[in-house]
Amino acid sequence: MSNDVRVGIVGATGAMGAELLKVLDQAPWRPDTVVPLARAATATSHVPYGDERLVVDDVADQVLEDLGLVFLALPPRSAREVGEQVVHAGVPMVDLSGVFIADGDVPVVVPWVNPEALDGGGRRIVAVPSATGTLLSCVLGPLQRAGLAGRATVTVMLPASSAGRDGIDELSRQVTSLFNGAPPPRKVFAEGLAFDLLPALGAVGEDGWTAVERRAVDDVRAVAGWEDVSVTAVGVPLFSGVGATLQLDLPRTIPVELLRQILVDGGIKFPEDEAVRHLPRPRRLEGQPFPHVGRIRSDGGGRVHLWLGMDNLRASAAVAAALGSSLL
Repeated sequence: MSNDVRVGIVGATGAMGAELLKVLDQAPWRPDTVVPLARAATATSHVPYGDERLVVDDVADQVLEDLGLVFLALPPRSAREVGEQVVHAGVPMVDLSGVFIADGDVPVVVPWVNPEALDGGGRRIVAVPSATGTLLSCVLGPLQRAGLAGRATVTVMLPASSAGRDGIDELSRQVTSLFNGAPPPRKVFAEGLAFDLLPALGAVGEDGWTAVERRAVDDVRAVAGWEDVSVTAVGVPLFSGVGATLQLDLPRTIPVELLRQILVDGGIKFPEDEAVRHLPRPRRLEGQPFPHVGRIRSDGGGRVHLWLGMDNLRASAAVAAALGSSLL
């Protein structure tokens, strides 16, 4: 594979864009030329890529046809317009925003879980699942292939970085304000997040579900082929990293060691031992691209409980980089 392709990252100044730059710098197909792009309102003029500091250009001024691949890492509210311009230019695109999934002909892919989704024609667009979708698909996918599909009930704890750099910055300011007895900013997290939990992230629909929860369920069904799944998403005052508790109601009793081996064979990481200090906590997993599992407990009769952990930014960037190489 040639490394001389010009790769554009739209949203390079955001939290996901910054993580993607780190992952691409370490990728086996490391592109020689990366073009950081952002909207005119960005306050960041340069971003690091390896030993270089690259100038951030206004995406409105970029000739998209000059790029060989684009990563769309903008927030969903602003991603569609730019993404349509990339499509019109005929440039292959990896969508990290998720806005093109609704079109129906854009596959949602984790390459080591459902690589077959990359086969076939259609537009040269591929979508990265939500962080929750990636975490759950990586765990449930191997069990699905082993014929162990059943009921999956999940509570996932999502950090401020699930709202991008704006979320990280606001949590930091909320913490500082509350320590100093000042009113905290509440633009991203209207109900506050510092020193608290959010029982729902985003608006709750008439059916009681949020868009974050609905998308996670859709991602798991599309990537892992696991149909019977329910997700509750909770906001937690962490800057980055995802934790989740997963209850599986499987069709038959399975020894814990066999379950563990199926997951290990599927690429899931386990702690060196079950002591609390070794369990996969968000801070321990910073910079690691793959999901981790700890605390497997069985109730008997096919019911199993697992604790899951993952660096949400690094995992999503790793999936995106792998998908990018598949489009070249």
